[in-house]
Amino acid sequence: MSNNAPESFSLTYRIRYDECGAGGVVRASVYVRLLQEMAFEHSTACGYPPDWNIARGLFWLARRVRLMVEAPARHGDALVCTTRLLGARRILARRLGTVRRGDNDTPVATGVVDWILTQNGTTPVRIPEEVAATFPGMERTVAPLPLEEPDPPAGVPEACLWVRTSDADAMAHANHAVYLDLLDDAVFRAGGGPVIAAHPRTYDLQYHAAAPVGAALRDLAWAEGGTWHYRLATPEGLLILHGRLVASA
Repeated sequence: MSNNAPESFSLTYRIRYDECGAGGVVRASVYVRLLQEMAFEHSTACGYPPDWNIARGLFWLARRVRLMVEAPARHGDALVCTTRLLGARRILARRLGTVRRGDNDTPVATGVVDWILTQNGTTPVRIPEEVAATFPGMERTVAPLPLEEPDPPAGVPEACLWVRTSDADAMAHANHAVYLDLLDDAVFRAGGGPVIAAHPRTYDLQYHAAAPVGAALRDLAWAEGGTWHYRLATPEGLLILHGRLVASA
């Protein structure tokens, strides 16, 4: 593969109208999708396009996402998106992604994503040696970043929802960016509308299991101090994801 793999990779992306929500401002989930796309583009530039992974039954799944939305972006804005590897550990690769305005270099969003390599989207597998040797940054060792999972207070109402076909990725389960929309929806229903519109604000998500198309789910959100907590599970109690959202002054 590539002997001159770039340590970082950047592309300019122009925001579409359908990526904007209330007030014409880009939704948080859009930045997570951009970080995912940049990871694909960087991998391709290093000689490992998506087809290379698919042919070997290898799929990267998000395990942790930490996203800070620093400033609003709107329809038509040109954003410079950059990704690079922070390090790796056996089955895990950690990426840093930045999104900045193309006209004045103002930070718009910054995200750190932990990716887990799996066989056929189910069983975690070690990162192949040839891949680890190609990507700058893979030689740095990183440790997992568990996210504290508090218990919800008694009486917090649950909402029922289902994974839609439009939520699906290539493996027919909800794309990891979808969960930011679900978190925002739950926080809004619980009275946290100002928080999901604040700049800056920070999302922390930990993924536990995949939710296939058609799966029935239950979610709830509650506030403790200045933090909104979120929990998503199946009706039987299998935890799919937990997370939190904090608005900064």
